[in-house]
Amino acid sequence: MLQSNHPNDFPTKDELIASGRMDLVEKIALQGGWFTFGWDLDSSMKEIHRLSDAWEFKETEIMNTRGKLRSLRASLAVLEGKMALKNIEAQGIVEEKQWKIDYALKALQLLRTACIVWPNPASEVWLAGSFDGWTSQRRMERSSSGIFCLNLKLYPGRYEIKFIVDGTWRIDPLRPIVNYDGYENNLLLVV
Repeated sequence: MLQSNHPNDFPTKDELIASGRMDLVEKIALQGGWFTFGWDLDSSMKEIHRLSDAWEFKETEIMNTRGKLRSLRASLAVLEGKMALKNIEAQGIVEEKQWKIDYALKALQLLRTACIVWPNPASEVWLAGSFDGWTSQRRMERSSSGIFCLNLKLYPGRYEIKFIVDGTWRIDPLRPIVNYDGYENNLLLVV
């Protein structure tokens, strides 16, 4: 058996194991261990310090994780707020667009079809009028019987029209005629 460095002290657990006295180690362990008897405090205190340091490290980790969680929750709340605001804006845009669609549909219901005819002989007939501010000329289609016809979708109202027959501006003498500032045009009433 090894000689103890401290012969007046009770041997430490390590000293008993080194000396081959496992029987004493087991009996002391059954009685509650070295710490119960106040022996082998150095190794127990080292273990306590190690566990205490590990505990403190874990507590710091938990606090840092809680801080990150709070930060993530705050970021999430900001994003939720932004999403709610965008949703409200989108709903406003949808409502405005729907209002415009409804208004346009109501306006379309007011449109009437006006069939305009040039019954006289010609090779080509175009129509111009106040219905678009005299900005365009629309080609009239020739039927098999030689009559030129054009269907226009117009709102109810009073319009002035004029025909361009084979390149010459003309009025239809069978339609009502209006004079304005020396110019003659045909009157088109849409009801």
